[in-house]
Amino acid sequence: MSHYINFNGNFLDSTSPSVPAANRSLRYGDGLFETMRWENDRIRLEAYHFERLFHGLKVLQFVLPAHFTADFLGEQIRELCEENNHLTPTRIRLNVYREESPGYLPLKNRPGFIIESLEIPKPDRHPVSLMIYSEEKKSTGILSNLKTNNYLLFIMAAAHAKKNGFTDALILNTRDQICEATSSNIFFIKGRVVHTPPLTDGCIAGVMRREVLSMLPQHGFSINESSLEPEVISEMDEGFLTNAIQGIRPISRIGTNSYSQNVTAALGKSLIKNIP
Repeated sequence: MSHYINFNGNFLDSTSPSVPAANRSLRYGDGLFETMRWENDRIRLEAYHFERLFHGLKVLQFVLPAHFTADFLGEQIRELCEENNHLTPTRIRLNVYREESPGYLPLKNRPGFIIESLEIPKPDRHPVSLMIYSEEKKSTGILSNLKTNNYLLFIMAAAHAKKNGFTDALILNTRDQICEATSSNIFFIKGRVVHTPPLTDGCIAGVMRREVLSMLPQHGFSINESSLEPEVISEMDEGFLTNAIQGIRPISRIGTNSYSQNVTAALGKSLIKNIP
């Protein structure tokens, strides 16, 4: 059975070559992407995803045609999921790139897009182990909160973690503060206070991060968005990661520091079942 991608509104077999050599995403990482969870015929946290995407396109100075809206992209995603007959939770990857041009500088700043869909395998419920990746640091400029098409730092960090027997790695910013994991935002719990790095420290503006922050006070937690030095790792009771695909994942250890997961497990179940 064929599996399709959506390439600028056209369904193509996923194994067919579709991206030309001049594609600016391929050449320069010139564009953005969103990774979304399709479930029960809808995109979970859809409004947050498209708000982040269109904010990023504005930052990157794209010039959008009138039809290029959240509604348009949402319908393109829906049509692809129907074409691929997705009946179980599905991972959607929407890549928006700047239209091809013959040289380094863009000419028209118009968008092209590719949408991929893949059913999500049965989730791994095991707590994650983390290490600090210190061979490269993340900047804290205007691009740091965006999901740009340049993810080399995260790929290198994830590979380093796997090589050393950990599930994932923590990224530090150029001030040596904890920023995020390679595909997730990070939270720590101390008593009834939840600590997480602010966006000004360079972390991705995660949609699940945003939703969790809005829900925590309803569950009796106060929030401390402030810079986290690596020393806090040994001071916290528990920790968890968040992203749009896997939701909330408890942390078992960071380096040699181990954590319980009692509060995190209960909190995760309570939060996830209420996420739209």
